[in-house]
Amino acid sequence: MRIAFFGGSFDPPHRGHLAIARAAIQRLALDIVWMAPAGVQPFKLEGASTSYEDRLAMVELAVAGDFHVIASDVDAPRTDGMPNYTFDIIASIRATLERSDTLFFLLGADAFLTLKQWHRAAELLFLSDFIVAARPGFSIEQVAASLPEGISAVQLLHESASSDIAAWALRNSTGNHSTLYVIPDLREDISATEIRAALSGEHSAKGVLSPAVLRYIEQRRLYR
Repeated sequence: MRIAFFGGSFDPPHRGHLAIARAAIQRLALDIVWMAPAGVQPFKLEGASTSYEDRLAMVELAVAGDFHVIASDVDAPRTDGMPNYTFDIIASIRATLERSDTLFFLLGADAFLTLKQWHRAAELLFLSDFIVAARPGFSIEQVAASLPEGISAVQLLHESASSDIAAWALRNSTGNHSTLYVIPDLREDISATEIRAALSGEHSAKGVLSPAVLRYIEQRRLYR
């Protein structure tokens, strides 16, 4: 199977998140995307606006009826209270897969641009292939600048891949390799911060949240 891990706060999950997952499924022939709220993100130690349980419940509602996008608790809060490091999550997922499975890490371009700051970033790049959902204009220069020292990126031409996907071969000095795919034209310019502001009464968020998620937020009186 071709499986992608798609992590994030999902506070709340919105149309842009689902657009990213579905674009990756369509263009890279993925079987499953695991949409997994993060317990405690290393760069957000103060926590999310809502509880992990609420965020997981909202993801479940957002993906209900979609056979390829599945809500996952694989990135639930750790029992030791430590941050959820992506390296650990991807390594644990990889250990459960069959040899014939292919694992991808799906993320947005803004997150990828911070990669150098991530825990064990240079090793993370070779635990799975990467899929970056980018706005128009995301360039090889930005890809190269985001890579930890000692990792090279060479653009590939993939006959089997969709013509609207760019791909780079990543390598390091010890011979490890993986592939970085970039979906370059996603235009779902939606900010979770703006949505939370809307939910607090500034303006409507109906156009960017599924009705089920919006009902859940209203019933639980979240983001007030």
